[in-house]
Amino acid sequence: MNNLLKIKMRFAREPNGSGGGARNLSCNRTVNLQKIQHLIDSLNMAKSYYRSNGVLIKGYLLDIHYDDVIPKSSRIRELLKGRLTPDKSIVGARFSDDPYGEEKHIITHYVDAYSIDATISKLKLACKIIDKFYGGTATALNFNITKKRDNTIKYGESMISDTAIRDIIVDCSVIESFAVPNCPLIDVSDNVLVSLYKTELSVSDVFEKIFGDSSYRYSSYGDNSFTIDANTYKTLQKEVPYLISMVATDVSLLKPFERDIIIDERIASIPEPKNEPVVGVIDTLFNQSVYFSKWVDYHEELAFYEKGNINEEDYDHGTEVSSIIVDGPSLNPDLNDGCGRFRVRHFGVCGYRISPSLLIRKIIRIVDQNPDIHVWNLSLGTSEEIARNFMSYESSILDEIQATKNVIFVVSGTNNSLDEDKHVRIGSPADSLNSIVVNSVRRDNKPCSYTRSGPVLSFFNKPDISYYGGDINEKITVCSPSGIVKEMGTSFAAPWISRKLCFLIDKMGFPREVAKALIIDAAAGWEYKQFGYKNQQLIGYGVVPIKIEDVLHCENSEIRFVLYESSTSYKTANYAIPVPKDSGGKYPFIARATLCYFPQCTREQGVDYTDRELSLSFGRIKSDGTIDDINDNIQDNPSAGFAKERKSRREYRKWDNTKFISSLKKQNQAIKSYEDKNWGFCITSKERTPIPKKDTLNFGAVITLKEIKNLNRIEEFKHACLLRGYIVSEVEIDNQVNIYETAQQEIKLN
Repeated sequence: MNNLLKIKMRFAREPNGSGGGARNLSCNRTVNLQKIQHLIDSLNMAKSYYRSNGVLIKGYLLDIHYDDVIPKSSRIRELLKGRLTPDKSIVGARFSDDPYGEEKHIITHYVDAYSIDATISKLKLACKIIDKFYGGTATALNFNITKKRDNTIKYGESMISDTAIRDIIVDCSVIESFAVPNCPLIDVSDNVLVSLYKTELSVSDVFEKIFGDSSYRYSSYGDNSFTIDANTYKTLQKEVPYLISMVATDVSLLKPFERDIIIDERIASIPEPKNEPVVGVIDTLFNQSVYFSKWVDYHEELAFYEKGNINEEDYDHGTEVSSIIVDGPSLNPDLNDGCGRFRVRHFGVCGYRISPSLLIRKIIRIVDQNPDIHVWNLSLGTSEEIARNFMSYESSILDEIQATKNVIFVVSGTNNSLDEDKHVRIGSPADSLNSIVVNSVRRDNKPCSYTRSGPVLSFFNKPDISYYGGDINEKITVCSPSGIVKEMGTSFAAPWISRKLCFLIDKMGFPREVAKALIIDAAAGWEYKQFGYKNQQLIGYGVVPIKIEDVLHCENSEIRFVLYESSTSYKTANYAIPVPKDSGGKYPFIARATLCYFPQCTREQGVDYTDRELSLSFGRIKSDGTIDDINDNIQDNPSAGFAKERKSRREYRKWDNTKFISSLKKQNQAIKSYEDKNWGFCITSKERTPIPKKDTLNFGAVITLKEIKNLNRIEEFKHACLLRGYIVSEVEIDNQVNIYETAQQEIKLN
């Protein structure tokens, strides 16, 4: 077995050199007079709605229905342009709900009356121009030919530029219609968490205008989100349906499966804890009478009014989850991961009844007060399915915490009832993008009987991975207040991954980005590209190996190394990775790479949730200096062709914070070298916001090269890296554990 390598290499920082150009019609789109008239009619209908229904807001909330999944570069530029440019008036984004076709973007803007009237005038002008210059229909063939005419045209009392005219017509080509947002009717019987579109009205303003009382009872979460009872929500739904952006239930009930109680005398004692790493557990309550209680620093986080509803069974789930983190291998010898034991700081935040909004308030406070903990286990989840078009509130807060703090959450994938046959999506907070979400598999690596599925927002891969959480007739052994019991559920798969992550981060010293990439890469392996896609929605990238050695070691025929760097510019690249060649001057390798990072996200942007995208390219350097990417990624290479947004999201995982690529084929052969050049690794950064942020975004990558003739060429690779001045170190588990233990020893000075 070869050890994992850590390589510190120099990266070049490259600005975005593309200057853009005039927009043109795509070859498959046309704009005729009838289409423009339809857009004018839909805008007039929206104006009529707002003027006749006594709406509360000063401006206009307006949906744009696009004809496809639209990249940022193809969104409108001239239509709805007023005091704000269109990219600055966006307040929401979702996908269409057409069950018989592919999803399409619906993007919501908040604009003033001037923008609506100006847009109607521009559309009427576009009709005249298309009629005069393009025979009634603008196509890719006639529109993209430069017309010899004046650079400006009379527009009302002013002149409009030729560029603006082109933008108006190109904008029309991608739009199907305008419409007033209308929150779909949902039947609620309990408290709900509501989010409003961002306008000039605060939540208290809305309640004062509707109920005549700004102090009307609600609990506020952020600027535009709040919880209310069912009757209040029904009133809001009736009075201001256009203002409601997102709705989710705020009460959920954990439904544990029936457990098997056994008596096992093997568990009689456990050593005293020393300075083992600490995993944070946020769960139901913990019973301090169990055999491993000295390993658990317990904090009860219940408000006074919550304590009256607590029962004995509210101590079961949390105690069982912590038992796996502390002593899982002793309870389940066949799942001995080689990570040892871990201490737990357990925060009992609830019983089996959960208010997600209250839970998240507790989580924010707990994480802030415990900055020494890097890995948090959250085996709580709602029974309700996640929404199709927006992130749950609790997941968005988990993502915000991880984007701003050096922590990672491991979240259970939630369970389906055993008597439920229908397809059920995962529940929150398993839709958290930055977290590692864990589903459960049987010992044969097939999904368990209670498995729920992703994806999230119709696109993001969730769950991330799977592990062994028990199933009927093969349950997991845990310790409960009543003794040793057999359990099953994703709640008992997640703690095993928390153990591995804590080992990688706290004992082995990896940054969380690298640790997450190592876990996902180990789960995916070489098989994912061949077999993984069909089970993606159920088991994620695959099942993580039991032994931590299998995460940190590779076969003798493989070279595996990790990179850790920060993205601070448009491109962060190294074009001198010295992959060994064979005697014929070819590269006898197949390759795979996994990239992970923790981006800032914006819940109000709906399906366009992530604020920043890091695109990955890895492969041979071609004669023109570009990378021949092993995944044929053409997004950032204009000379290679154009990738539609739908394809970019599906095949290149655009806007996803996890990238996995592989060159594995049915028949693998040595590949040529372009003019004796090396291999390259490039990260390209893109942002949704119109004003680029200059924040540093750290990323971790795991790269594996497999020699097709099963030769061990790791020493040759290490030597070539050292010759280039790179810092290369082998990851030796025993040595690193000894270093950790030595560093944790207390030194007493006389």
